[in-house]
Amino acid sequence: MQLKRSNTMKRASEFAMVRNAGRSEAGRFLILSTAPMAQATATSRFGIITTKRIGHAVVRNLLRRRVREILRAHGAPLALGLHVVIVVRNRAALVSYTDLEKDFLKLLDRCRKYTSPPPCSNA
Repeated sequence: MQLKRSNTMKRASEFAMVRNAGRSEAGRFLILSTAPMAQATATSRFGIITTKRIGHAVVRNLLRRRVREILRAHGAPLALGLHVVIVVRNRAALVSYTDLEKDFLKLLDRCRKYTSPPPCSNA
């Protein structure tokens, strides 16, 4: 899956809509929130939240890059019909890429269980 500027969320209102209207699953290092789009066949839009509590800009940017790479590798089930927000928790700064990846895969599996096939599961 390719993340492009056109499918990234930038406005606070978009993030708030997903957090309020969607469903969330919390893991040890990440929180995955999803909300269905009006058009189920539209390309999904993604947003990553890293707060200043996590650390300095270098740490936050590193975590954003790791999350983007995880989405590229494993985000195919989220590719169509969703607004997706990933919140990086404070503990994520202390763990490796593989631990973040495992946590994301667990959240993705939980996401598949509660949504119908178009929003969260194309597999």
